[in-house]
Amino acid sequence: MRKLAVACGIVGLVSLVGCSTLMSSGDDLSKRVDYLRQDVEDLTKQQKALTEEISQLRGQLREGAPSKVENPSPQAEVKVQEPSGEQEATNMASDPAVRYKKAFDLMEAGKYGQAEAAFADFVSKFPQSELADNAQYWIGECLYAESHYKDALASFQAVSDHFPFGNKVPDALYKQAMCEQKLGKNAEAKKTLEKLRDYYPYSEAASKAKKLLAQP
Repeated sequence: MRKLAVACGIVGLVSLVGCSTLMSSGDDLSKRVDYLRQDVEDLTKQQKALTEEISQLRGQLREGAPSKVENPSPQAEVKVQEPSGEQEATNMASDPAVRYKKAFDLMEAGKYGQAEAAFADFVSKFPQSELADNAQYWIGECLYAESHYKDALASFQAVSDHFPFGNKVPDALYKQAMCEQKLGKNAEAKKTLEKLRDYYPYSEAASKAKKLLAQP
């Protein structure tokens, strides 16, 4: 069931690559496509890990199962029930990939408040997921889209603080600087852009930071 849910998440994210509409400019659209492709790669890794885990569990079950059971008593008979529709829905709802896609769909629909809450719930329930840093980043984007720059700043900072090795750190630093500019903290914004340029010199976000720093 978890494999199916992850697969569904992958298919849904792939479909989003072709119709992303959150950002208006061409550069931002290209960046979002890159983000979504990275999310697809992360989900693919999760699917592979789940497949290996299931294979290992099946092997353990085969090794530990008795070769033959003769004349089982009525008390020993166990009825295996297939999961009901309600149980299946519950299992799907608890899957990280499904939850992430649901939050992303809300954001794509412009329902930023609901999307922010859904992403926050994802980070809270799945802090070890490979998509946790992505979710934290999109919380900031939702807040930024609603002009809540102070809260967005804190959210973007959280990406660097809690997921220092995540792939969203350079972009989070760039958007952190944008929030600082919106809040009139130009000196802090300059320092953030310099940090981005120095620590992640080959990232796309660093290229943008260099252009801003070069402006008089």
